[in-house]
Amino acid sequence: MDLISIIVPVYNVEQFLPKCLDSIVNQTYKNLEIILVDDGSTDNSGKICDEYAFKDNRIKVIHKVNGGLSDARNAGLDICTGDYIGFVDSDDYVEIDMYEILLNYLKENNLDVAMCASADVIDCKVICTPKFDSFTVDSKEDMIREIFVNKYGGSSVGVWNKLYIKDVLKDVRFLKGKLYEDAFFLLDWIKNTKRFGRISDCKYYYVQRSGSITHLRYYNKNILDVVEAYERNLNIIKKKYPEVIDAGKFRLYWAYKVAVDRIHSCVDFEEHKEVVENLRKKLRKDIVGILKNQHINHKGKIGFLLMAMSIKFYFVIKNYIKVRNKKY
Repeated sequence: MDLISIIVPVYNVEQFLPKCLDSIVNQTYKNLEIILVDDGSTDNSGKICDEYAFKDNRIKVIHKVNGGLSDARNAGLDICTGDYIGFVDSDDYVEIDMYEILLNYLKENNLDVAMCASADVIDCKVICTPKFDSFTVDSKEDMIREIFVNKYGGSSVGVWNKLYIKDVLKDVRFLKGKLYEDAFFLLDWIKNTKRFGRISDCKYYYVQRSGSITHLRYYNKNILDVVEAYERNLNIIKKKYPEVIDAGKFRLYWAYKVAVDRIHSCVDFEEHKEVVENLRKKLRKDIVGILKNQHINHKGKIGFLLMAMSIKFYFVIKNYIKVRNKKY
């Protein structure tokens, strides 16, 4: 029976960890190697990991000095022995049949990587993606289009709603010290993948919480990691996969928007307006590319053009639409 290794990086999530671990240990597919990497937690997370390991001999616990999410995942990759590898973030949870469904789909379609749909969980409200027909692709260009453009919604970039055969990740590791580490990781696993498939069944629940690393109250230069990741990806795409440059550019424009929105939401935004201005100038330089990009709809193009013209005006319009939508 094939062994699935599930790597769970853990850091100060005592409130969420039991629900996460319960959803993994109760999987309908039982032949699991569950690797919990306690990344220097200062709350009871490490103790909870040990308690679960005491009850379930499928669980291995690593206690290490804090090194960040990428370092924790790499520590798990270094010791995992499974035929297949999956990741779950310790503040999220999964359906109990997630890995059985993904493994069956992967085998039935001779895939290297299988992906399920994910749902956002915001204030206990679950928001699932619309249903679509499952599909497989067998060219790297098609994989890039599907992952980067993500026309079906949910998350396509995250590693946590996927199951990989071990050979896909044998020479791949996460880049340490970065936010948006999955974006840096994307083309590394795609280069090793011959066949990829996606199902619309929602099996992974991504819990959005104010204390997570992607919801920063004060400006941090790592907010710009998302831009760095997709600038890097676009450079690789230009050299190796020129047919899908539009998909690479689409995702880079998205990264500019994410960075601008997140910096603007920081309480010390006024002190870092020049950073936002530099991003605006980058967008403005490629207005023609935005208008011609086949992956950006009419509404999206208007948003990017507003941002390229004036950050202040962009947020005035955005806030007006937000207030108007609340009224109706």
